[in-house]
Order: sequence, then C-alpha cells, then structure tokens
Amino acid sequence: MAAGDLSAFREAGRALFSLGLVKGSEGNLSTFDGERLVITRTGCELASLGEGDVLEGTLAAPPAEASSDLALHREAYAERGPGAIAHAHPPGSVPEGWTEGQPHGSYAHAPTLAQAVEELVARARDGA
Repeated sequence: MAAGDLSAFREAGRALFSLGLVKGSEGNLSTFDGERLVITRTGCELASLGEGDVLEGTLAAPPAEASSDLALHREAYAERGPGAIAHAHPPGSVPEGWTEGQPHGSYAHAPTLAQAVEELVARARDGA
C-alpha cells in the first residue's frame, strides 16, 4: 500500500470522528482505482488508523479482513466505477433491528476520500 493511501485514510477517519459521525469501530472507508481496492479492516477505529488497518486487494480478490461492509463497497464500485467511499453513522442513521450486511448509516461515493467525507458532512448538517 502506498504511503499516500494511509495518509488519506487517516485524514478521512479523523475528520469523521472529530465531527461525531463515527465512534469506536463504526464506519469504514475504501478507494478503488479500477484495479486496486484499498479498504479499512473490519473492527478498526477510524479515529486512529494504523498500517494494519488499511488493506489492499481487488474487487475480485478483496483482503480477507476487509470491512464487514465489503459487499456494499463492491456493489457501489460495480455500479458507479472508481472513486472512494466513506461510510459513517450520524446520530439516528442506523435503523432499529439492523443486522450485519444491510445498508445503514450514510454512505458517500466521490472521486476522493476527502470529497466523500465532505459529502457526508454536508448531509449531516442538512439532517439527511
């Protein structure tokens, strides 16, 4: 994984945490350039990402410990193409009775992680 990847993931994770859009091990981040998938590890904390928390693979062969939302990320990239996805849990955005693998919280697909975070922040401010 390139050093720039980890830096961008750390910035995005800290931003989501500092704005109250994730806490603990909530949320996840990924990028896809058309070939390479870079995604956060399941159970990691976006506020304090380390080297082992950001994994590399492909859509066809994703890393074994990828986020539990891997299927949703793969589906989004298949539909929308390359870019970045940020997933957060603004207050009240996880439905009661939610189960693993179902969409929940708020997802943003944008050209970069920074832009995906900006979209989530704008939605949270608008109450969406």
